[in-house]
Amino acid sequence: MGLASVLLATGLTFAGDQAASADTVTTSTEAQTTEVAPGQNDATTETENQGLTKEKAAESLKDAKATQDKAQGEVTEATKNVEDATTVRNDVKDVETSAQKDLDASLQAKKDIPAATDKVKEDSAALDNARDDVDKAQDNTEIAREAENTAFVNESAAQEKVNAQQKTVDDLKPAADQATAAQNTTKAADDIVSDQAAIQKDTEDETNLQQVVKEAQTTVNNLVETARQAAETETQAVDALKKAKEAETAAQANVDAAQTALKDATAQADKDKAALEEAQKAGDAARATVKGWEDKIAQWQQFLVDEKDTSSSEHLNNLKKGIAAMKVRLGQAQDAVAEAQKAIDSALDVYGASRAKQTKAEETLTKANVALAVAKMSTAAAQTKEKAAAKSNAEAQAALEAGKAALEKSQAELANVQNKLAADKDKLAADQAKYNDLKAQNNFADDEDVAAAQAAVDEVQANLDAVSEKLAQWKQALVDEKDTATSYHLDNLKKGIKALTIRQGQAQDALKAAQENLANEQAKLAKFQAVQAKNQAALDSANEALTNAKNTLADTEKKNADFKDALANTQAIKDYETASATLAEYQKELASAQEAVAKAEAAFNEAQQKEDAAKAAYETAKETYLTDKAKLQDLEALAAKEDEYVVAFEQASDKLNEAQAALDEAQKALQDKNASLSVANGEVKYWEGVLAALESKPSTSDEGTQTEKPETNKPGEEVDNNEKPSTNEPGEDAKGNEEPSKTADEDKVVVNDVKKVATTPEKKVEVKAIAKKAEAPKADAKAATLPQMGEKDNNEAAVVGLGLAGVAGALGLGVLNKKRS
Repeated sequence: MGLASVLLATGLTFAGDQAASADTVTTSTEAQTTEVAPGQNDATTETENQGLTKEKAAESLKDAKATQDKAQGEVTEATKNVEDATTVRNDVKDVETSAQKDLDASLQAKKDIPAATDKVKEDSAALDNARDDVDKAQDNTEIAREAENTAFVNESAAQEKVNAQQKTVDDLKPAADQATAAQNTTKAADDIVSDQAAIQKDTEDETNLQQVVKEAQTTVNNLVETARQAAETETQAVDALKKAKEAETAAQANVDAAQTALKDATAQADKDKAALEEAQKAGDAARATVKGWEDKIAQWQQFLVDEKDTSSSEHLNNLKKGIAAMKVRLGQAQDAVAEAQKAIDSALDVYGASRAKQTKAEETLTKANVALAVAKMSTAAAQTKEKAAAKSNAEAQAALEAGKAALEKSQAELANVQNKLAADKDKLAADQAKYNDLKAQNNFADDEDVAAAQAAVDEVQANLDAVSEKLAQWKQALVDEKDTATSYHLDNLKKGIKALTIRQGQAQDALKAAQENLANEQAKLAKFQAVQAKNQAALDSANEALTNAKNTLADTEKKNADFKDALANTQAIKDYETASATLAEYQKELASAQEAVAKAEAAFNEAQQKEDAAKAAYETAKETYLTDKAKLQDLEALAAKEDEYVVAFEQASDKLNEAQAALDEAQKALQDKNASLSVANGEVKYWEGVLAALESKPSTSDEGTQTEKPETNKPGEEVDNNEKPSTNEPGEDAKGNEEPSKTADEDKVVVNDVKKVATTPEKKVEVKAIAKKAEAPKADAKAATLPQMGEKDNNEAAVVGLGLAGVAGALGLGVLNKKRS
């Protein structure tokens, strides 16, 4: 690779590094390629490269790096200046924004004051209304409080009446309970008798219904068999009908097939008949053609005879030729007639066969229609049998359902009776238990209880008599056998007498207990009878009242009522119930008083809540009024500061303009410093490339050997050598396929690949023009980002760096020229 190519690649790589973040970069190829007249600078390039050494290149690189460091320091300082200016500008912008907000708020407050004034007036009116509502609510609360106190007084009076009447009821209750117990006990005894009678009737009903159910079950069994036979008969009839319908369907299918076959045969026969007629027409046409040619030949032959002596030989020969040609045509027509006749014969055969098939199809259709008629008759007969069987089956099923319904009804009646019997038995057991409980609770007894107690006394008395009698016998035996019996027998007698004596004592105790139980049961019976007698006295009094009522018709209704009342109650029960009724009335009055208290309390609570709500509404209205009034005062104060805020905003805007100008100036300075840095970077890259190229040169003893003469391009040709002068894209490396040209002794590197050394004034590289073209639009004055950070609108330094680095090779050659001079 040539030295100039190395330098160009190095410069473009640096430029790509500087401009990698730029969105749009436009680089003029003018910065990299300069036209050179053919053969003008070849010798000059050789002369310049002969005096370049590594020491000079290193010294130049050192100077370039010093310049680079200085430029870098200036860029850093300029960057800090931009940052400081940006901070100042942003701070001033914040002040301006705040002043703008204050001014906007003041202007808006001026607009909002009328509405706020109206709102304060509305709030004042609402506050007055809320104050009136509080006064009304307090009056209502006082009225409700007085009503509540009155209700409490009424409740206390009602409670005293209830307490006094409750004591009266409690005093009357024991006697009423005893009378009620006697009535309940007597009624329980009557209920037992009724239960026993009901059980007897239920048992008889159960027996009768069991017989009815048995007979109904037999009837249902018979009907089930009848229904089964009827269903079987219907099933057979349905099957027969199904088979008949299938046979009819098959016959219908045969008819349809025969009709289709006849239709096809008829269509084919018609088609063959039409073909025959066409063949006959063709034959007639062919015969007509033959007749025409025969007539034509005869005519021409007549012409030949007639004109034999008058026409020329040529005309006669033409006639003969025409006749010969027409004969040929006649032969062809005759052949066509023969072929047509064959076609007619064939069509006749085909049509005859079609007619035969048509006739056969008609016969088949006739037979199929007969079979279909027979099948339909069979189907009709089967349908009649099926309908009859279905009717019989339906009647049998209906009879079966009726029988089942009757059986279910009788079974339900039997179940009801059995349930009633069980319920009556349960009722009897309950009534017996109730009767026994009532007797036990009220210390009553009946004749059966006394009789049972008497039987127990008699049984114990008999046992005592038996034991006493046996004891007397054993005592007498002990006396009688004292001298004759053995001591063992006498001891046994003594033991037996002792045991019998114990049993006699036990029997005496048992007799005493039984006698006491009998006396107790007799006392209970007497008590029960006494209560019953008292109840009977009330009943007798009721009967007497009824008798007296019969003598006085005017008092009949009242007497009847008295009789019913006395009949239902004894006097003790009546007194108790009357007192209880009065107590109930007093309790109702108490409940009403308590309800009134509750309502009064609720009304008072409601009034209190309304008063609280009115007070709360008043406080809310007051708070709203004070809040809106304070807002109005704030708005008025804010509106009064309008002139002050206008002055503050104008001052802030002036300061912002000053800060923005300072920022623009700092950014311009940074841009210039970045441009200088880019130039310094390009020069460093250039000398680094030159030094690298010199260090890679092979050592040789013949340093004075003349370098190879570079090839001279023809006029109008581009400099190629496998290098293209077009600008590389940012980030790409400059690539080339060229090898560096060498002298015969390979001791010097010849920079002859790119013609960039301008020795005439008109061919100098215009760096200023290139820099001007690469200059980006001025950054937005309000942008907060730094120009070297890669933002789209602030990439001036990167663009300038790319443009200047792109001409690094040209600048390097300028340095060579400076060194040479």
